[in-house]
Amino acid sequence: MQTRSKGSAHLLSFRDRIDRIDRIARELQETKAKAVCDQQRPAAMDQQNRPVDVQDPPNVDQPRNIGAGDAPRNHHQRQGIVPPPVQNNNFEIKSGLISMIQGNKFHGLPMKDPLDHLDSFDRLCGLTNINGVTEDMFKQRLFPFSVGDKAHHWEKTLPSDSITSWDDCKKAFLAKFFSNACTTRLRNEISGFNQKNNETFCEAWERFKSYTTQCPHHGFKKASLLSTLYRGALPKIRMLLDTASNGNFLNKDVVKGWELVENLAQSDGCYNEDYDR
Repeated sequence: MQTRSKGSAHLLSFRDRIDRIDRIARELQETKAKAVCDQQRPAAMDQQNRPVDVQDPPNVDQPRNIGAGDAPRNHHQRQGIVPPPVQNNNFEIKSGLISMIQGNKFHGLPMKDPLDHLDSFDRLCGLTNINGVTEDMFKQRLFPFSVGDKAHHWEKTLPSDSITSWDDCKKAFLAKFFSNACTTRLRNEISGFNQKNNETFCEAWERFKSYTTQCPHHGFKKASLLSTLYRGALPKIRMLLDTASNGNFLNKDVVKGWELVENLAQSDGCYNEDYDR
């Protein structure tokens, strides 16, 4: 009897423990369910009270198509050359002027002189004068029409808003298309100048000046240029220069020496024109 009593007691104790575990598990589930319900209730109330046309903000973590970012979604100002605003409401650039400028484009080819292009561009822009419109306003708006191909690509790839004046535009243009190699070549042409045997002094002088014009930043002073020209001229020309300078051209004043060279070249040119006739 005692053994049977002990067995029953142990069985009841085991069942009590199982019931207790089940009760704790149910209480935990009820607590979790209540917490979830409490969290969802404010969101549901907000959804009910919110106007119909209000939408949820986009979620950055939302899944997207693989190619969703392959095309631009907006367009913004990308111009590197940014002209100042014009206050004149009647300001207009005539289509005829734009056509002339487009007909004289600089394409960035090595054999083309960027300085010549700027000279031509300045002459065309000088055909129009508008009150209240400055050089920066006018030329910066027109300059992109004057470049094509390689030069147009350069203009398009300028950093946005990097060019805000006409001087800045010219500096950037020349820095790109007037190479250091070109500068070196022209400086060498100047410093190593020699008159050709079959070349008149007038032709030699014009050729010499063309080198200095093509490279205005050559860095040589007028005295150095005259000395280089004298030493590179043919012997008969040096003799004429010395004779007109009381025996030594190099002792002559720079200004008077320049005038003498100009006069000699002009008379030489006139003489050869008469000879050709």
